[in-house]
Amino acid sequence: MSRTQLQPAPAPKVRERIIEAAAALFRESGFDVSMDTIAAAADVSKQSLYNHFGSKEELFKSIIASRAEAMRAPLLTSAPERPPRDVLMDVALQYYALAFSPPALALLRTIVSASQRFPEIGRDFYEAGPRLTLGLLTDWVAREVQSGHLSTPNPRLAAEHFLSMLLGHIQTRGLLGLEQNHTQADLEERAAFCADAFLRAFSAPVNRV
Repeated sequence: MSRTQLQPAPAPKVRERIIEAAAALFRESGFDVSMDTIAAAADVSKQSLYNHFGSKEELFKSIIASRAEAMRAPLLTSAPERPPRDVLMDVALQYYALAFSPPALALLRTIVSASQRFPEIGRDFYEAGPRLTLGLLTDWVAREVQSGHLSTPNPRLAAEHFLSMLLGHIQTRGLLGLEQNHTQADLEERAAFCADAFLRAFSAPVNRV
């Protein structure tokens, strides 16, 4: 009887490999890194790189979009019947895991720096990241208002209020390169604090008979 051959794990998809390599280079070297350098780091030909991404700007935009999509996942996959607090906690923890990690903060520094010379980079980042996240959260708040769980005349302002609470001093310290030693318990406590503060402000009043 022949023995089963162990198959090697499949190589990462080329597009994903390019995005990961480029993100690391942008964090380390800024937006001036060349497409030749990116192709070499991703172990692909320059022609293959341009086949997947027509320009460095398009590649940078794809990096932003992929990070933002992961951040919005709790809002895209949440079932309508889930308690608002659970959804808000998921959004907060995903925000902390992705937006405030050292690589994410380094990439944000690159975006802020590059946007001074290339304003379209800042615009693309806002459109693909913060604006879409705010839009999804606004839609979720509006649905919760309609279902009677929340009460606010301005769902967009309420959503912006919640996202602003999440940023706090964590982002400021991170962007300045100051040491942060937040444990998972610390982040969960912050997430719960923000979710509970939001619900105290915007929960629909209970009708008592």
